[in-house]
Amino acid sequence: MRTAAAFTILVALLFPTLLPAPMLPAQEASLFDELTPLFPDTPAEAGTMSFTCHTARGVPAGVHVVITGLPGKAEVRWKLLLGESQEARMRAFRLIDVPVEQNTGLGSRTEVWEKKENPHVIREAPFRIFEVLEPAAGIARASDEGVLALRVEVDPAPDADPGLRKYSLRIEAGGWQKSLSWDLHVLPVTVPATGPQSPGYTNWFSPELMAERHGLETWSESFWKMFGRYADLMARGRQNTFWIRWSDFISLEGSGEIVVKQKRLERHIRLFVDRGFTRIEGGHIARRHKNDWSSPRLDLHFFGIDANSPEGREKAAALLAAIKEALAAAGFEKKLPYLQHLTDEPTDTNATSYKALAEQVRKAMPGVKIFEATMSRALAGAVDHWCPQVQKYQQNRKFFEERKKAGDRVWIYTCLAPGGPWLNRLLDQERLRQVYIGWSIVKFDLEGFLHWGFNHYRRGVDPFEKSVVPHGKGAPNFLPAGDSHVVYPGRDGPLSGLRFEAHRIGMEDAELLILLKERDAAAAEEIMDRLFRAFDDYETDTAAYRRAKRKLLLSLLSE
Repeated sequence: MRTAAAFTILVALLFPTLLPAPMLPAQEASLFDELTPLFPDTPAEAGTMSFTCHTARGVPAGVHVVITGLPGKAEVRWKLLLGESQEARMRAFRLIDVPVEQNTGLGSRTEVWEKKENPHVIREAPFRIFEVLEPAAGIARASDEGVLALRVEVDPAPDADPGLRKYSLRIEAGGWQKSLSWDLHVLPVTVPATGPQSPGYTNWFSPELMAERHGLETWSESFWKMFGRYADLMARGRQNTFWIRWSDFISLEGSGEIVVKQKRLERHIRLFVDRGFTRIEGGHIARRHKNDWSSPRLDLHFFGIDANSPEGREKAAALLAAIKEALAAAGFEKKLPYLQHLTDEPTDTNATSYKALAEQVRKAMPGVKIFEATMSRALAGAVDHWCPQVQKYQQNRKFFEERKKAGDRVWIYTCLAPGGPWLNRLLDQERLRQVYIGWSIVKFDLEGFLHWGFNHYRRGVDPFEKSVVPHGKGAPNFLPAGDSHVVYPGRDGPLSGLRFEAHRIGMEDAELLILLKERDAAAAEEIMDRLFRAFDDYETDTAAYRRAKRKLLLSLLSE
């Protein structure tokens, strides 16, 4: 053996060209459903050379591409043809991968929180997953490993001619070329534009983090332009409810005088109204005393005093009067529904204080609807728009149905919980879970969906390189992967995430399901039951989703 090895070394030194060259992976490209999770090690061979799907008009239709076996940093070009030669209008994006350092927990947070394995994840951590959409105008570079993932999308107009569009995606890198086929059936069904009739949808956003991530001064002219880009992205995602964090527009001056920044407030509201938003969500006016979840006391924002002390009641009345007057002066008080939060996630512990504050709010702002993320039954009569976590809604559905009969509305929300098999918007879950959020709203006659994490990245954390971040005092308390955000800070504005896009698709589906439910409730129920039966009982196969989506579209064509 030693002699053979020595001979091989001698040949390599004297005649290097006689040894076989190392085998390089073959260059390959294929198409994937836009709802299929993709990873940097996804083999292109797992996709298809030809992809077929059906779409309504008035919404984006997309397909994903994985290219492998390229030289590191290879330049890749592509174009989309309609037929054999007509270049098609499209938008293209390079998909950027982000890490998943820990898996979501079985009940909440990450697995280390309860020290239980969660079998309901798409992959065992740690891993990286394609998530971020970076605009690319027909050219991009592969990774060091020779991998490139893309998204290509087209926009059939609301009045587009129906029919089969046969697209050809032509890709080239160096001397290598590949052609992939995308057959898109555009059906004569139009998704309604987001409006007052649409299910409610709100993501809580942070203006100061927008400014921080883009190096801008909050509320400067350059900031307002950037803010508009974020609002544009929210509108693309079919978000139609926006919040007013009153701390951005109210300050105390002198001896405690309440001052409203009226021009800023009106510009803020107009920013969203001009983009089709139809609901205003007033931010919290109180918080737990010393942030203590065991405290029955609520303190007023701005003043830091007991909301239900004599002084607190006086200050609350003045604050609420200022809010009411500011909304009226802005001209939107009667044009858009206004929902008011009192404090975040109230519980049985502070229910007495909460109900007393609710009485003050109703007295100061007659007709206002109180909207709260809560599961506390003790708040019956104090809350008008309930917003329980999805698992709590399902486990207590009888109670929430009773509240509906009493005239209340019911939304749903997710956050660092629930984990396990429940619907949520986390990175190690199927993209279909985000889609089914929209389906759930229709199936259970819900008002809408709320999530806290639009762009709430932790300060000092790069969301491209860290997705699981400490919560509270840190380990073992972590926010699960991607909980704090569904968009990302790009160079010139926000970049959408695939979870945000999947949620958009679900909200588009909700509009179609509502149309069908009004026409034929049994047909709508049958289609929903094919895919989504409960918040922890649904199909995860994208092919099954496509079949049901086609059935939904065709059902809307029938008389």
